[in-house]
Amino acid sequence: MTDHSIEVHNRNYIKYKFFNSLFLGAGIGSFISQYQPIKIAEIAILGIVFALLSILIAKQYHKIIYKKYFFQISLFVELVMVFWMLFFLIFPFSYKIALLIYIARSITFLFGDYLQRSETHLFKKKKIFSFIDINRQMGSIIGMIFAVVYYFILENYFHITENQALVYYIHFILFAVELVIIYFIIKSFKKVKN
Repeated sequence: MTDHSIEVHNRNYIKYKFFNSLFLGAGIGSFISQYQPIKIAEIAILGIVFALLSILIAKQYHKIIYKKYFFQISLFVELVMVFWMLFFLIFPFSYKIALLIYIARSITFLFGDYLQRSETHLFKKKKIFSFIDINRQMGSIIGMIFAVVYYFILENYFHITENQALVYYIHFILFAVELVIIYFIIKSFKKVKN
């Protein structure tokens, strides 16, 4: 499949960016609670490993900066998110789960630079970038507002005040949002019929 055989559906891609940012905005406060069992030194060591891996990916840009790979890597990143969230929701909170979440999130950040560079390469029109950025910011703002309201309701009406419990419950919503994200990334790329 060549780059010309894949078409990007801009509206669906913009919706994907909105929901992706909404997810990040709503989940931003959960990182602190989820990483708590991991030692700072371990985070630093893993950070070095992933920084080195990002250099290897950067050296492959000339080979992978095409729509086909952009779609495949974007979908892979979202599936990694689903994977760690399922583990987080099913298994009790522990050091191993915290480490799994940190590694999975690091994998998604590992491809972040690649996806940003590719996005610039794939979308030539300035107007589309404007729509992407506006929707990304709106998604992030709405996600953060949602998190504040959601935590307020849990604390004041359900008397759930422990950070780990608050973070756990919001992940049911985040999991649903992640499924919407996957739907829109799949709908954003389609094979062109000859």
